[in-house]
Amino acid sequence: MRLRGALGDESVRVRMVIGADGVEAMVGRWAGLDTRVPARDMESCAQYVLRGIDIDPDAIYLQFGRAIAPGGYAWVFPRAPGIANVGLGIVALKADGRNAREYLDDWIARRYPGAEQTGYTVGGVITHTTITQTYTDGVLVAGDAAHMINPLSGGGIVNAMKAGRLAGRAAAAAVCAADTSARRLSAYHAEWMRLLGDDHLKYYRIKQALEELDDDFFNSLARTVNAIPGDKRTLGRIFAHALVRHPQLIPVAAKFFL
Repeated sequence: MRLRGALGDESVRVRMVIGADGVEAMVGRWAGLDTRVPARDMESCAQYVLRGIDIDPDAIYLQFGRAIAPGGYAWVFPRAPGIANVGLGIVALKADGRNAREYLDDWIARRYPGAEQTGYTVGGVITHTTITQTYTDGVLVAGDAAHMINPLSGGGIVNAMKAGRLAGRAAAAAVCAADTSARRLSAYHAEWMRLLGDDHLKYYRIKQALEELDDDFFNSLARTVNAIPGDKRTLGRIFAHALVRHPQLIPVAAKFFL
């Protein structure tokens, strides 16, 4: 393996490589794994740290809508009283030509006019399913590099930590056994799929079904949820009320159990 660092280039020999190089992963590609992402399943995200905003520090805020974040959603994640990470993700194929930062600037101007911006980050989020093969001879890929992300929410931090632990254990055992073949390492992929990967397949089907529903439907669904008294607003009751009042959700729900 050829490495490039502050002291120059050097070559090293290793028995195992774990590719955890994120959304723009190259390790898996170099190893011959298919890590391509369909354009419809890649979100572009932008986020500010805002100060001086009126928020409940013990709550998170999510807002959906094609005019706000087409194909994705906007979020407010409090860090401290009056301070929060405020951002959004969009699917470029569904946008009107503006990029994620332009959508975010427009939303913040309406929601938090006059807020102080103290930090800014951008990045991509894959809302696809785990790649079909996360291993080959002497190589494992984990986290975003293997698309180990919840395709419905875009959440990936906990998933990456769990995948990293699985990959580390699998790699260590393979090195100790002097067998880093793809055949042995395939157990890592199977274990991941049992842990979260199979559920992500179901979430992806739900995501695809929800993409067919418009903003009017989601507004109606929100009104249904708000009509349930706060002290009785359990997940089961919300689900039951939603199915009764919005039967078009039945095919969506069925996607989870198929």
